[in-house]
Amino acid sequence: MSIESRFVETRSGVGSSRFAAARWHLKSAAVIAVISSTLALTACTVPQARYFVLSHVASQNQVPSGVVKAVLGVGPISFPSHLDRSQLVLRTGPNELYLRENDKWAEPLAETTRRVLMQDLQDRLSPRRIEAFPWNSRDGVNWQITVDVANFEAQPDRTVRLNAQWQIVDFTSGQIVMSNQFDQRIKPASADSADIVAAMSQLLGKLATEISLAFSPHG
Repeated sequence: MSIESRFVETRSGVGSSRFAAARWHLKSAAVIAVISSTLALTACTVPQARYFVLSHVASQNQVPSGVVKAVLGVGPISFPSHLDRSQLVLRTGPNELYLRENDKWAEPLAETTRRVLMQDLQDRLSPRRIEAFPWNSRDGVNWQITVDVANFEAQPDRTVRLNAQWQIVDFTSGQIVMSNQFDQRIKPASADSADIVAAMSQLLGKLATEISLAFSPHG
């Protein structure tokens, strides 16, 4: 083979290699573009998580009571384990629950319930001070309010139910001076979780009103 022939063959090989490399880069760019588009589409279709808290519901009228100079202690507030979770729970049947995986509590349900109940009681009773359970002996608690929740979720009939046993305890003697079962329902504006949580807040305000009336001289 002549030198010229070898030169032509070498040039041809170089050209083929460059062409193959160019084709490889084009294919790689196309694959990357497809992957990027798929990831972008997936990100658009995945539902975004929403986070909720209960809110204070103001009373239209303050409840006359004898606790103006007293210290109230709120807690413990207990929940069944099926409600003690991050997701909003909906009851779909007598023995069946549904968890809204993307609708979550921003804080534990017992914590947001206790905090808002304290605000509601402060608004209705105006005591000297309210302490959250657990407290120490220096806090000087006079009356302890405990709540044992059985139901606090949306129901199959599309209402929201709060079913709870509450007690008022003379903290000094440990005697239960008042105990009652609160069981009420409210129909939310829609099935959306925001409206369900709003209805839960309204029910908690009604519970606070019922407890406050127990402190009234006419309660």
